[in-house]
Amino acid sequence: MSRGLLYSFILHIVFFGGALITSPFDVRKKMDLGDVIKVTIKSMPELKATEPVSISPPATPQAIMTDELPDIPLSDPLTVKEKKKLEEKPKPKKEKKKKAEPQPFKSEEPPEKEIESRTTESGSMFAGATVDNRAFDYPYWFDVAFSKVHSNFRNPVSSDAPIVAVVYFEVIQSGRVVIVKIEESSDIERFDDACVRAIDRSSPFPPLPRSFQDEIIGITLPFMYEPH
Repeated sequence: MSRGLLYSFILHIVFFGGALITSPFDVRKKMDLGDVIKVTIKSMPELKATEPVSISPPATPQAIMTDELPDIPLSDPLTVKEKKKLEEKPKPKKEKKKKAEPQPFKSEEPPEKEIESRTTESGSMFAGATVDNRAFDYPYWFDVAFSKVHSNFRNPVSSDAPIVAVVYFEVIQSGRVVIVKIEESSDIERFDDACVRAIDRSSPFPPLPRSFQDEIIGITLPFMYEPH
């Protein structure tokens, strides 16, 4: 054994021996027993196994029957709304007062004018003839036109009493007749027809004068028959 190992072994023995000798003399800390909680351990009693208890299902609630209620008709909300709309009458609007407009001056003279010509003199066949346009003042035109009608008239009847039929006809600018009809009948059909035929055979009449600005005139012509 070498000296180094020997010295090391001796030093270890000395160290451990000193530690054993000095350890009983260490100052021990005192514990405060006031903070210590005392606990007592007891064994739990043994639990006995119990039989399972059967639980009955809850009772099903039954409907309570009551007296039948009468059917109450429900009004249609759309119908009610429509009725309300119909019942609500619109308020009458106030009419604005219209200002009185000046009315044109009305002539007291009738639109028809009695024709004054040689063929319409008192006692003649066409006495009392009228024209519906007062601006047509051309006696010579009527003399030519009515002379033509007189020559084309053929009386088919004979009577001891006077006979009168009134014919209305219209003449356009060219002199052609466009309308002819019985205005007042004589109550003798053959006499009325003879008056209408006399107008038809006389058409066309002379053209209307160029100085006359309108395009048409209406003539009311009486046919009078007086027995001799």
